[in-house]
Amino acid sequence: MTQTGLRDRKKLATKEALGRAALDLAAKNGLSSVTTDEIANAANVSARTFFNYFASKEEAVMFVVDRAMADVIAAFARRDRTEPVLDSLESTMLEFVEVSDDFFRVVSVVRLMADHPTLAPHHVSLQDSATTTMLDEIAKRTGHDPRVDVFPRLVFHAAQAVSLAAIELHVIGTGEMPDRQIIADSMRTGYQQLRDGLVQPRQRHRTTAAGMD
Repeated sequence: MTQTGLRDRKKLATKEALGRAALDLAAKNGLSSVTTDEIANAANVSARTFFNYFASKEEAVMFVVDRAMADVIAAFARRDRTEPVLDSLESTMLEFVEVSDDFFRVVSVVRLMADHPTLAPHHVSLQDSATTTMLDEIAKRTGHDPRVDVFPRLVFHAAQAVSLAAIELHVIGTGEMPDRQIIADSMRTGYQQLRDGLVQPRQRHRTTAAGMD
C-alpha cells in the first residue's frame, strides 16, 4: 500500500471513530447535552482534530447516514441493468435492512431526528445530494432524463416512501432495537402494495372517533 493510501485509510478511520462516538453519545445522553470536546475525547483525538473532519456535532452524528446512502447507491448501480428499476430499489433497500452493519446505527439517527430538529437541515443536505446521484443512476438505466421526464423521480421517491414508512413503523415511539426481519417483511408488503396501486387495505379494527369499539 502506498503512503497516500495509508494516510487516506487513517483519515477515514478517524472520521468513522468520530462519527461513531458522536452518535453513541447523542443516543445515550441526548444531542443537546453532547459537546464536540466529549466526542473528540471518546474517539481518542484532540478537540482541534474534530473540526478537521466535521463542522458540528450534528454533522458528525449524520456521518453514518451519509455512508449508508452512498452504500445503497453503489449497491443499486451494481445490479443487473435489465432488472426493473423498482425491483432493484426494493432489493437494494432490503439488503441494507437485512445485512448492513450500519442499519442499527441509522435507526439510532432516525430516532434522534424525531427528537432533535437541529438534525433536519443536515439530513436534507445529505438527501438532496444522494437524490441527485441516484437519479443519475436511474437515468443511465432507463434512458429517461430526470430534468425532463417524471419517471426517474417518481419511481425513486415512491420507493423511498415505502422504505421510510416501513422503518418508521417499527422505530418511532419505541426504545427497543427493531427486528431486521420484521422491518424487511413490512418493506416487502409496502412494495407489493405500491405495485398493486396502493389499494386501501381492509381495516384490522373498527374504531370510532373517540377511539372506542
